[in-house]
Amino acid sequence: MKKSLILLMVMLVFALACGIGAAKEISVNSTDSIQVAVNSADPGDVIIVRPGVYTENIRINKQDLVIRSESGDPSNTIINTNSTTGFSVAASNTTIRGFRIESAETGIYMVRCNSCTVANNHLSDNKIGITLNGSNYNNVSENRVNLNRQHGIQVLYSEGNRLLNNSVNSNERGINHLYSNKSKISGNNVSNNREHGMWISHSNDNTISGNTANETNRGIYLDSSTGNTVSENIVAFNNVSGFYECRACRRNLFFNNYASNDLNADINTADTTWNTTKTAGTNIVGGPYLGGNFWAKPRGNGFSQTATDGNKDGIADNVYTGDLENVTDYLPLAPYSSPQKPVMPVSDFSTNTTSGYTPLTVRFTNLSQNAVSLSWDFENDGNADSADRDPVHTYTTPGNYTVNLTAGNENGTNSKLATIIVLEQPVVVLPVADFSANPINGNAPLSVQFTDLSQNVSSRNWTFGDGAISTEQNPVHIYSTAGTYTVSLTATDANGTSQAKAATITVINPYNPDDDDKGRKHRSGGGGGGGSPEPARNVEIKELSQTHVASGKPVKFDFAKNATCIAYVSFDAKKTAGKTTTIAEQLKAKSTLTSNLSSGEVYKYFNLWVGNAGFVNEKNIENPVVCFKVEKPWLEDKDIDRNSIILNRYSDKKWSQLPVKPLKEDNKYMYFTAETPGFTHFAITGEAIEKDSGDEIEPENDTEELEYTGTTIADTEQKRNPEQETDKEETEGKITSIPGPGLLYTVVCILTVYLSKKK
Repeated sequence: MKKSLILLMVMLVFALACGIGAAKEISVNSTDSIQVAVNSADPGDVIIVRPGVYTENIRINKQDLVIRSESGDPSNTIINTNSTTGFSVAASNTTIRGFRIESAETGIYMVRCNSCTVANNHLSDNKIGITLNGSNYNNVSENRVNLNRQHGIQVLYSEGNRLLNNSVNSNERGINHLYSNKSKISGNNVSNNREHGMWISHSNDNTISGNTANETNRGIYLDSSTGNTVSENIVAFNNVSGFYECRACRRNLFFNNYASNDLNADINTADTTWNTTKTAGTNIVGGPYLGGNFWAKPRGNGFSQTATDGNKDGIADNVYTGDLENVTDYLPLAPYSSPQKPVMPVSDFSTNTTSGYTPLTVRFTNLSQNAVSLSWDFENDGNADSADRDPVHTYTTPGNYTVNLTAGNENGTNSKLATIIVLEQPVVVLPVADFSANPINGNAPLSVQFTDLSQNVSSRNWTFGDGAISTEQNPVHIYSTAGTYTVSLTATDANGTSQAKAATITVINPYNPDDDDKGRKHRSGGGGGGGSPEPARNVEIKELSQTHVASGKPVKFDFAKNATCIAYVSFDAKKTAGKTTTIAEQLKAKSTLTSNLSSGEVYKYFNLWVGNAGFVNEKNIENPVVCFKVEKPWLEDKDIDRNSIILNRYSDKKWSQLPVKPLKEDNKYMYFTAETPGFTHFAITGEAIEKDSGDEIEPENDTEELEYTGTTIADTEQKRNPEQETDKEETEGKITSIPGPGLLYTVVCILTVYLSKKK
């Protein structure tokens, strides 16, 4: 039992010890920082970066970190550094995998790094793609390093590095290898660079094998370098030469290479070996022995292409002395079988169109030969957009685009370019319908001048809302009956494209005072919307207020400019009328549409017109209220009793008084409200305070309560104003409401004196 317990404790301690320092995974989102993740990581951790664009420079100085994209697709995870460095690495055993790095001074810069891995990254539009400086035994493989301004991959002062199976195209130099030894440079495509495919300078004991270095100035360039082995490379179609060596080169070995250039070897040293010992094995053109190199010409007349091979061993019967005197290949390769040379791919394609307007869809048809892989770059930006045989691509932005198809096989690649011109869509000028009308409201019959203001049109069609139509440009139309009419103009251009615009014309009936007896328009609000029957010469000032009238909602028209004596008009809506206008007219004298007011000191005459004719009635509104104001200086100057203020309304050919309620007062005005049966002609009046002519008589303390004398309000009013006119029309227009408090006070005083004398 004791032994079992000890064993269990040992196992527990071991498990805990194993857990200490265990590697962890750190995820980085597109809104996070890769640098923050690096700073928080411990050696051995794995940082997984999710798709997105990361604008930052990442500095790595911790050992044993793995930094990789989550998807493994470099096109999804982008490092945009804005001119600095994408990854700056100063730590060994670091892995960087699956990123696209662009717009940097150097995409990945490694200094004093050992045993690091840089794999499956895309580096373009940088000054330099990848740099190894003072870094040893690193693995740089499966990267696409294209379209950088200087070098694709640069190795400086380093040893034992492996550059394997990288695509390094369209840079100034593909691989720039300086003062670095014992590198293995194998399986790389360093074609289509502007200066050299590879520049090996002051570098010794390197193995350069299985690379394709085509369509540059010089395919493989050795400068002051010693002990390098150059084999199994395809070096073809270069502008200056396939191989180059300077005078300071020593003891380099070239064998089993395929060269097909106008000048295959530009050699300035005699200390180079151009063949190995004849050894059984398949050579670069399929022969059974290894020996020297296959020397071809693009036109098919090279030495190896025309050499004799009597014993059919794939070695030419004669020695090759080269284009220049410093090349001597004792075992040059000869044609062994048909085809006699590595079959190179030929890139070719056609398009259904080469120009058009955005969006432009182009169908590409592959016509390549000897190709086992296709890579389409539709904008020539170094990105592989498609690997399909016959892709379709849509261009959405105007511009001139260079399409690049790269066809490849085991022997190399070949590219073809074509230009697609994408034009901006022409501006389509559409018709614009527009017009003005004068006037837009008034009494029937109403003549309206319509003026066409349309643009880009060839024809016009007017509908006036009353059944009439016209095709004139500037018609005149007469509306004979009252109503609200919708006018529409349809403007059409030469292509048949149309646009319409509408406007409203409001026509009202002329005012007839006799209509008041029938409850017509002015009884319920008058002209509204600008259709007042009041002569303009009698209007002192006018103010409009607009608001939305909705059924079941309280409505209030505020006269915020304080231009007239009206503060607001309100009512409860029983019917929806939409946007409605109320007009307040303050008059110079009484309305020309009313009779004379028989009593009271007049403060102001005014008219109120609410909505269209016929809107204000008991079916549409309820609880209508008028709020008006009276100047305090007027009350003082006229010695007006404030309690005597009355709102007088004209309707049914007579004036009537409306009870008023004091609302508030400020330094200048007193405000009153009055409920009104409708909105029409109004007058604000007040009574002057009566002044006693004799001494004031004080009633005795034991005076009894006054008895009712039987004097009526009408009698008192007649005694107070014996000079009233007796004309029937004016009699009908008398004010019949209860007299003000000043008159009642006078009656009480007279009764008091009478009773005192009787006693």
